[in-house]
Amino acid sequence: MDDPRESANVPQKVYDMVTERTQARIRRDCDTANTLRNTIDEAGYKIMIRSGSEILARKYRIRMRGIDAPELKMTYGKESKDALVKLIGEKSTRIYVYEQDQFGRYVGDIYCDSVFIQEQMLKNGHAWHFKNYDSRQEFSEWERKARAACQGLWALNNPKKPWDWRRDERNGRHITIKKLFAKVAWLGALLLGGRYLKVVSFLKGFI
Repeated sequence: MDDPRESANVPQKVYDMVTERTQARIRRDCDTANTLRNTIDEAGYKIMIRSGSEILARKYRIRMRGIDAPELKMTYGKESKDALVKLIGEKSTRIYVYEQDQFGRYVGDIYCDSVFIQEQMLKNGHAWHFKNYDSRQEFSEWERKARAACQGLWALNNPKKPWDWRRDERNGRHITIKKLFAKVAWLGALLLGGRYLKVVSFLKGFI
């Protein structure tokens, strides 16, 4: 780690695993080295190559301030992710953090090679301006122009907003759980009443 503030906060256990992995690689013990690398990943750190040398990087969960992109399971979700990866993948980024949200993610503005990432995502139609949490007028203007030019997801017929999709997904899971409990309660009532023929019929429909 280049930043001394980050280096000082790395747990000793992670340092020890990095040292063990280096020794395993010297011995050409690939299995042990790979296992240790996976364990380091699970601890919230990642070994990366930079300028031909390995460095230890800490993993952070980041949310781009002011925009919301389609989820992967949504239409255009993969295209939006691919566009973001193309902009920042394996590159040095600068993040100006404003807050931490309820999910523990750092919310900030992201720059890569002096390019404002949210601007590019909006201008190319890869995301929505998240107006409920951000009132910057330039964001609304970038989205408006992308809509007018049918850029990215705006080429779709009435694309669904990601926050609406997530709400519907939550509601759908809630309804499914309620239906499951109702079926279980009915099964219990049938068993208690000894009506086994109806239970068999019910189980066939349930399965």
